[in-house]
Amino acid sequence: MSNKQVHIFMFIDALGWEIIKDKNFLEDLLPYRNPAKMQFGYSSTAIPTILSGQPPIVHKHLSFYYYAPEKSPFKIFKYLLLGMLPEKINRSWRVRHNLSKLVKKMYGFTGYFELYAMPFSHLPYFDYIEKKDMFVPDGLAPVKNLADELESRSLPYHISNWRLSEAENIAALKSDLENGEIKFAFLYTAAMDGLLHRVTKEGKEIPEKLNWYSEQIRALIEIAKKKYDDCTFTVFSDHGMTTKVGVVDVISQIEGLKLKFGKDYAAVYDSTMGRFWYFNDHAKNTIREKFSDIPHTSVVGEEDKERFRVNFPDNMYGEDILLLDPGWQIEPSDMGLKALPGMHGYTPDHPDSDASFLSSREVENPPQWVGDFFRVMTSRMDELAGL
Repeated sequence: MSNKQVHIFMFIDALGWEIIKDKNFLEDLLPYRNPAKMQFGYSSTAIPTILSGQPPIVHKHLSFYYYAPEKSPFKIFKYLLLGMLPEKINRSWRVRHNLSKLVKKMYGFTGYFELYAMPFSHLPYFDYIEKKDMFVPDGLAPVKNLADELESRSLPYHISNWRLSEAENIAALKSDLENGEIKFAFLYTAAMDGLLHRVTKEGKEIPEKLNWYSEQIRALIEIAKKKYDDCTFTVFSDHGMTTKVGVVDVISQIEGLKLKFGKDYAAVYDSTMGRFWYFNDHAKNTIREKFSDIPHTSVVGEEDKERFRVNFPDNMYGEDILLLDPGWQIEPSDMGLKALPGMHGYTPDHPDSDASFLSSREVENPPQWVGDFFRVMTSRMDELAGL
């Protein structure tokens, strides 16, 4: 009689190693644990890396926006004259969120999409990378993702719907475990990220949230043990969270150079990095000279771009990346007008950046980088498929 197995992998967004290393978080059930290096970038970078095992230079996801005016889906914004609206309306999160839903429906985007605080006049210069749902088959095509690997092995599986709440996704997995048909599960939970952005890793709400996760995980394992002969459970994350220590107004310093956006240069100002494209030597030299005057920043050198595997040959995400020091944020940025109490997206070398890996079963080669989680998942698939 064959041994009925299920392997469950739970993704908890922003569950950094610094957050749980000194806490007794499920040590009895998940004794095999270690930190793993964050992929340089944000969740928009880390999630496709986890789902494919590939770095950004392969799967092409780093930040959301990249310079590509010839194929920008936002050319219509040239004619909408949205910049003529009162500033209060123009910058309203509710207005932008509703407009994002309209654009998403108009273009048939199935991935995560938000306009954030990107100036409407800048949008026609950029394309958006996450147009497709990365969790479904062909979601990262031509790169193979988690769903592709499961389909290729003909394994019955459960992958959460990232659009649903944590409670809904946990309930859906409980239902599938009760049915006893699946052999592999990827549970997506994202509320910890939002909580850490609001209250930081020092917040009193964090232990409460960890207790809630602990209760949910114990319940899932209890169900699995009743329905299966063998169950493994693994928790991992994509990055940690760094508490804000200050802000830098990068935008006004660059715009004060009196260069013309779209003619001399283009830039995207993420929460923790500015990314720049240059269209003439004067703009390049002027902006690069200015970098040395902007406090709490450093330019990501070619050696680090290669080390972080974001050394795009075509400078897809910027010829220069101006990275802020851990704890500092760009305010305002294209992601939001105000900095958040907690943020990620700094150098992977900083301890707050480390992700977590916790498992009920020992792994022969413990993952050292978040992309290694994919290797662990596919090795479990091979076991199930008898490969």
